[in-house]
Amino acid sequence: MSDENGPAPSEGGGDNRSGEVANLTVTPEGEGGAGGNGATDWVAGLQNEDNRTAVAQKKWASVDDVVTSYRELETHSAKNRIPGENATDEEWGTFYDKLGRPEKADGYEFAMPENLPENLPYNEELATGFKNTAHEAGLTPKQAQAVHDWFAQEQAGFMQGQIEDEGKRAQEAHDAIVKDWGPTDSEDFKRNSELTQRAIDNLGGAALRKDLVEMGAINDKGDIYRPEVIKALAKVGNELFAEDMLFSSRGSGPNPFSDDSVSMTKQGEIIKANPKLAANLIRAAGKNPKEWGL
Repeated sequence: MSDENGPAPSEGGGDNRSGEVANLTVTPEGEGGAGGNGATDWVAGLQNEDNRTAVAQKKWASVDDVVTSYRELETHSAKNRIPGENATDEEWGTFYDKLGRPEKADGYEFAMPENLPENLPYNEELATGFKNTAHEAGLTPKQAQAVHDWFAQEQAGFMQGQIEDEGKRAQEAHDAIVKDWGPTDSEDFKRNSELTQRAIDNLGGAALRKDLVEMGAINDKGDIYRPEVIKALAKVGNELFAEDMLFSSRGSGPNPFSDDSVSMTKQGEIIKANPKLAANLIRAAGKNPKEWGL
C-alpha cells in the first residue's frame, strides 16, 4: 500500500535503495570528520604505510592540507619548468636567473685550481670570452667554476705532455748528432757545431734562426729537434765557410760575390781555384752562377 509521497517501506526492510540510504553513517564534525580529531580516522584509512608516514612527516591534519600542498607544488613547478622548444630568449633568461645565473657575465669570479704548474699560461682574454659564453648558456657560478677548472687542468696536462714530448725529441736528436759527430767534448763535434753556426750566420742570421724555429728544427732556446737539418747546415758550413775556404784569419770573412763586400780580385781567384766553391758563394749571395759562366 502506498501514499501520495511514494511507497511505504515494507516490513522486511522495504526497498533496497531506501535501505542503503538509511544505513549510511554520517560522522558529525568534531567526531571524526574534517575537523576535530577526524585526522586520525582518515589517515588510518590509508592502505600504504609510506603514505601514512608522509602524512605524519608533513603534519597534514586533513585531506584539505594534502590538496593545498599539492596545488602549491604545482604552482612552484610551473614557475620553474624548463622553457619549451619555442621559448623566447627572454623566457630562457628568466629561467636561468631563477637557477642562480649572475646578473652579468663579469659576475663570475674564477679561482685557479690547486696543484697547477706555476708556469701555466693564463689567458685573461680567453677567460673573459668564457665568462660571456657561460652567461649565455645560463650557467650558475658553481657550474662555470667547474668547467673553468676542468679546462685549466686539461691545459696543464697538455702542457706537461708537450714538455715531456719536446724533451724526448731533443734527446733523440742529440743522440743522432752525437752518433755522427762524436761526443760533445770531441774536436769533431766542436768543429761541426762551429760550421753550423757559421752557415746560419752567413745565410740569414736571425731571420734564418726564426725560420728554423718555425719549421721545428730547433726551439727558441737552441735545442735541436731535427738533426738532419742541423747536419745539413754543418755540411754547408764546411763547403762555404771553412777556414781554408774563406778569407780572414778567423775563417768567416765576407763573401766577395755579395753586393756589400764585392771583390772582383777575390772572385777571380776563387773561380780559378775552386769553381764549385765559387758557385756556392754566388748562390749564397742570391745570384746565379751562370752569370759567371759557372
